[in-house]
Amino acid sequence: MNEETHMNHGMAILFKAVLTFLVLWIVLSAIYNVSFLHSTFIGIVLLLVSYVAGDMMILPKMGNMAATTGDLVIGFLIIWGGLLLFGYGNSFGEALLTGVVIAIGEYLFHSWLLRTQYTNRHV
Repeated sequence: MNEETHMNHGMAILFKAVLTFLVLWIVLSAIYNVSFLHSTFIGIVLLLVSYVAGDMMILPKMGNMAATTGDLVIGFLIIWGGLLLFGYGNSFGEALLTGVVIAIGEYLFHSWLLRTQYTNRHV
């Protein structure tokens, strides 16, 4: 039986989207004055990549810590690359801080996923 047979992807993506966009809008847009549009675009890319890579591939096979570490790396790289692409030159610290805050939320999100969505997993 497939590990994801009973997974509600809509609910999982909705929860992850709320987490991702709130952090990006608060940290990047409200604190660091990144435009709301740029934060939103970075969030869309981050949401899609980290859901597929971290939550669908790494989490069920390697567990929460590996998936959270992967999300930290993916988040930092996508945020930093996005900020550079949009012309926010010296943005290493902003990307790192935002990635760390997202990773903390991801750890809790992964715990919820493992408990409620991966019904055939015993991690």
